[in-house]
Amino acid sequence: MSNDEFDDGRHADARSAAGPPEAMDWPPLSRRQFIGRAGALSGAAALTPALLAACGDDGGDQSAKGLPTTKSEITAAIRKEGSAVAANWTYTAHPTVIKEFKKLIKDEYGVSIGFDILSSQDPATYMTKLYSARRAGNPAPFDIATIEENFLIEAVERGVATKFLPSSLVPNARLVDERFRRYPHGIGWQYASPGIVYKESKAPFLKDWTDLSDGRLKKRITLGEPGTPTALGFLLGVTWALRLDYTKDGDMEKAIDYAVSEIGPNVLKYTSDSAEMQQLLRSGEVDAVAFWNSLARLETFNGYPTEFLWAESGNAYINGMAWIPVDAPHPVLAQLYVNFLLSPERQVPSASWGLERGTWVELHEGVLGSAYLKYIPSWIKPQYDKLYPSLEEIARGFKPLDWKVITAKERDWTDYYLGKLGR
Repeated sequence: MSNDEFDDGRHADARSAAGPPEAMDWPPLSRRQFIGRAGALSGAAALTPALLAACGDDGGDQSAKGLPTTKSEITAAIRKEGSAVAANWTYTAHPTVIKEFKKLIKDEYGVSIGFDILSSQDPATYMTKLYSARRAGNPAPFDIATIEENFLIEAVERGVATKFLPSSLVPNARLVDERFRRYPHGIGWQYASPGIVYKESKAPFLKDWTDLSDGRLKKRITLGEPGTPTALGFLLGVTWALRLDYTKDGDMEKAIDYAVSEIGPNVLKYTSDSAEMQQLLRSGEVDAVAFWNSLARLETFNGYPTEFLWAESGNAYINGMAWIPVDAPHPVLAQLYVNFLLSPERQVPSASWGLERGTWVELHEGVLGSAYLKYIPSWIKPQYDKLYPSLEEIARGFKPLDWKVITAKERDWTDYYLGKLGR
């Protein structure tokens, strides 16, 4: 894998827009050193204010929370915990990610652990299980959540998210542009947009969300199940395309009315099953599906050319946030996994992982800070600008979402949507 940086103007702009200077001045370590730095940092002394500052924003001393601060203490804690579970979406590369994290812990601490990643395209089910466990007085059913930002906000509001950042166990948080940090409870590990993945050869007229009502698409599209992030992204897009304001009473209902009456006749099926959507696209039964932008990359590199609709009226970035629930049974491994998640090795998977290119472009969601740019492999550089927005483009085109309004109203919107669909 090449470590050469891009030499085009876009990445110079991305570096200048990347945020705080410390994100760019990280010492030149190898990939494995980046991942294992938690062990190196914790090899001797208890945390100091200087060490906490080196990990990112100022924050509470993690040693005061009973976390280990030396490598021997960390090793003992890992042995005691033994395993951990993360809650995430569906990725083709999950078996590889699991293997690599277990290998990292074995290499760094000499401990063999159990580790699993739960996979669902309906992360709300994780929250339901978390609340049920809490009401029953049981430990959290997972150790790390790596799902959409709205769930982090909900978890903070309900008091079920742990304050854990900054932390000596998560030094790679310092690589992440501060626009993705949600200290002390969480941090962005990827940015993503739900939208329309389509065959340009079949639907070259798609420019905005309302174009999905075109009669040439009759029974040729799928939309996300109401209540899922892909459905939310679609409905937000429709409000923008109709020049409505979802924060105003009644406007989202107008967008839903339009979606059902004007776009509904073109829907073959409402589904959030990525495998089903892939099959429908590949077989030619549909020309467009509502899903995450990663699907367009995955399909294209698997030999099925597709595009992602960056709509004229805008797309919602519904970013993935890593956070740890209160009463997580394995808090040390949870933090070590977050550190792994933010490492160059995971953010820009190395050739040693042996991923096929389609799987690689699905797993790599784009860079979270300029420090990651040097690890982009040479084989994707010619197409990188088309497949991924730069940090500068994100800063310029980022559509802030009012999560307070969304979390307060989304259940009502979903009920209204389901009612209009006759469910």
